[in-house]
Amino acid sequence: MELFKNINPKKLFEPSYIFEKMPSANSDYLYLAIIFGLFIVLAIVFWFIYGKKKKNLPVLSSLQGRFFNIFFYTGISGLVLIFFRFQQIPYLGSRLFLLILILVFIIWSIYLLYFYFKILPQKINKFREEQIYNKYLP
Repeated sequence: MELFKNINPKKLFEPSYIFEKMPSANSDYLYLAIIFGLFIVLAIVFWFIYGKKKKNLPVLSSLQGRFFNIFFYTGISGLVLIFFRFQQIPYLGSRLFLLILILVFIIWSIYLLYFYFKILPQKINKFREEQIYNKYLP
């Protein structure tokens, strides 16, 4: 675990560290590239899993799109930011954009969990009630 030996938690909260316009490209960003690549793979997996499930329950189509969007766009954005860092492009390769991406992902995940546990069960119940009601219509 050499990766965690190089991380100094005190530095993560220093403004000079976060707002540095051109951090070094020699860091271990391979781990982040793998994580963001896995996000893209996860997006594709969610697309196919919920694609099969939405045939039985069409309400899941909104969930399919939401899971795909969060993982795919976070993965692509993260890989682009790592590319900017690797090419040492000022400002675009800064840690600030990576931090913003992580914060957006966390907030988006919280909203997605809220949708999954609060809103989706209500939609599923409403859909099933409509199915039962429509079953008896001529």
